[in-house]
Amino acid sequence: MRLRHLWALLWLVGSAEGCRLATAPPAPQKLTPATPVGSALLFKYALDSARFADALFLLAYPDGSPLRPSERYEWQPALERLTAIVGGAPLTMLRQDSLAPDRFRVLLELDYLNTLEFTLVERERTWRIVYLRRLPWRREPVEIFPGR
Repeated sequence: MRLRHLWALLWLVGSAEGCRLATAPPAPQKLTPATPVGSALLFKYALDSARFADALFLLAYPDGSPLRPSERYEWQPALERLTAIVGGAPLTMLRQDSLAPDRFRVLLELDYLNTLEFTLVERERTWRIVYLRRLPWRREPVEIFPGR
């Protein structure tokens, strides 16, 4: 009788452990421009999928106001060049630093070779990119926005 109880107990524990292994993964969080990291990642994913209009929507003047449509059009070739360099590269490191209550700095390292440095400003509960530069590995930084 004791052997039967032992087998029943082992079966019960094994089935309980098996159920725990088969749990559904948590749903991925939706990225929104409501956080500095969310805006930076949205920008990167927009570049990866060649949605330049979405990426340009996140760029802004130093005071946080969005770019005018004519200026967005002028920045599209720069984003196309940036996409050719870092598009599709896996994210290997993410760092964030608060510079002020409404200003953040986010570093995205891509494939261990390039780092995108963002400075973001909050305006109207949306974080917008006011400064962007690429930091290639062992080379001089390349200013992308607002550059020139």
